[in-house]
Amino acid sequence: MIKEKTREKRPYLGKDERRKSLLKTAAELVESQGWSVLTMSALADKAGVSRQLVYQHFPNLESLLAATAMNIYMATAEGTGKAIAEHAGNIKMAIRTAALVSLDLPRGRGDALWQLISGTTLGSPELETIRIGIRDTILQLWAPMLKQLRDGDEKQGRTLAWMLVMAFWGVRQMIRDGLITRDEGLIEMDRVLDRILLKSPQAITA
Repeated sequence: MIKEKTREKRPYLGKDERRKSLLKTAAELVESQGWSVLTMSALADKAGVSRQLVYQHFPNLESLLAATAMNIYMATAEGTGKAIAEHAGNIKMAIRTAALVSLDLPRGRGDALWQLISGTTLGSPELETIRIGIRDTILQLWAPMLKQLRDGDEKQGRTLAWMLVMAFWGVRQMIRDGLITRDEGLIEMDRVLDRILLKSPQAITA
C-alpha cells in the first residue's frame, strides 16, 4: 500500500510577515517568468499555501499586482530619490547616479521594471493602470528638477523627464542583450546628457 505523502507544515508567520513573504514570492515569480504568470493560484502554489490565505492578504488580482509592482519598484524609487536629494544642484550627476541604481539591478528585476515602464507584454487592464501610476511616480521625482531646463514649464519638464527615462532604459536593454558594454552605455548616456544640458552649464557643474 502506497503511503500518502505528508505535506510539509509551513512555519507560522504573523500577518505582516506573511504578507511580506507572499510579496517576495510574487516578485520572484514575475522576475523569473514575467507578469503574465502572476495569479492568485500561481502564488499559492509557489508559496506552498492555500488560495484562501492569499485572498486574506490580497482581495483580488489587481491588489496583488499593484502590491508586487510597488515591491519591485520601491528600491529603485528610493535610490532615485536619494540621488536627486544628494545632487540637487547638479542635474547630470543626479541622473547618472540614479541610472546606476537601475542599471545594477538583478536581470530579472530590471526586466520586470522595464515591462512596467514601457507597457510591453503586460496584457491586462490592471497592469496598464499600474504602469500609469508608476510613470506618474517617476515624473513626480524628476519633473521639479528638469523643468528648470524648460524655463520652469511643468509640462515640458515632465516630457523631458520621460524622454530621458526611456533613453536610459533603451541603453539598459542594449547592455542586457550584449549589444554594447556597460561602459559604452554609460558613455553614450553622458553624451546625451551633455547635449541636453549644454545651454545650462550650471546644471552640469553646480
